[in-house]
Amino acid sequence: MKKIILFIFLVFSLNSIFAQIEQNIYELNSMDNLLTEDIKDILDINLTDKKVVFLGEAEHHIGSDFLAKTEFVKYLVLEKGYKDIAFEADFFGLYFDHSKINLYSFWSRSIQCKELFEFLKEHNVTIWGFDNQMGSRYTWTNFTNKLTEFLKDNSVNFEEDFIETTETYIKNRKKANKVLDKSSLEYLINEVEKLLKNETVIKNELWSQILKSYKSDIIINSTHKSSKKGIPIRDSQMAKNLNFLVKTMPETKFIVWLANAHMAKYEYEFMKGQTMGSQFVNINPDISYHIAISSIHMPYRKAKWIEKSSNDKENLLHFLPSTEKNYFIDSKQIIIENSEYEEKEYEGMFNLEENKTNWFKHFDALVFISKGEKVKYPK
Repeated sequence: MKKIILFIFLVFSLNSIFAQIEQNIYELNSMDNLLTEDIKDILDINLTDKKVVFLGEAEHHIGSDFLAKTEFVKYLVLEKGYKDIAFEADFFGLYFDHSKINLYSFWSRSIQCKELFEFLKEHNVTIWGFDNQMGSRYTWTNFTNKLTEFLKDNSVNFEEDFIETTETYIKNRKKANKVLDKSSLEYLINEVEKLLKNETVIKNELWSQILKSYKSDIIINSTHKSSKKGIPIRDSQMAKNLNFLVKTMPETKFIVWLANAHMAKYEYEFMKGQTMGSQFVNINPDISYHIAISSIHMPYRKAKWIEKSSNDKENLLHFLPSTEKNYFIDSKQIIIENSEYEEKEYEGMFNLEENKTNWFKHFDALVFISKGEKVKYPK
């Protein structure tokens, strides 16, 4: 009898769990008009006091994620008044030149982002960057000259060797260890540290931030080139760079375009330091809303695997009424209604370091796009 009662209790508990999650799952429209009025109502409530909205993608090569994010961008710009968008891209380059040519090609050149950039241009949305990786066209051409100009205009002493070595580094970042010897790279770092202690530089918030970002880029490319040890350095600096944009433009609301992994709200060991989102939240509690996006049916996923995952009660796909439609899961509301879901772990496909985690705690909303496609470029 006890076994029967226990069995009934477990069945009831599982059904209760499913029901509580199910009522916070909303079907989305097709991609060309993705957001329903129900979803807009949810977003309207949650964005009331949010200055920053994170839009994540599972991986940078998934074009369908870009298409979905574009639909959210349209809503945020047209209906919520967001007029600035910060990409996981060169902080320095995009600060001075708000052009899409300073973004990575999987965004700037992809077919799936064509409508996005046309929309941003039409509605005068300014493009910014927060990545410490200084790989944009603008930085390649202008960083050394801009740095020299700033130092001279403000009578900050510097050595010509520093400028020359900086130019060599900027032109050869990805092969810095081959082009510059260890002592030259150490010299660069030491000189930047000296500048960061200079009173004139300290008073100039912009160049102080640029130099901090520059220093982190040197460290990653010279010290941690072949390891994952550079990830915590990059994510920490990205959080600080985004924080700089937010703090120096207090009246501005930002859309933040990046990978899901970088925008997770909580810091965990399994993320190996890839927690820019959590560090930003620690600096700026309660000002951001985090939407993670993933595509279900991709060319590299077999139909049998998707079916198996959908039937697995420990997989997020199990909660979707169908894998053939698009869905929005209101993670934030799920936790509000039952706080224990903060710690419940499920298998997922949002591309963190581990596929099984407490997704509802990581993100405020989870968006599933049924028909996935890889990024495409014009022929």
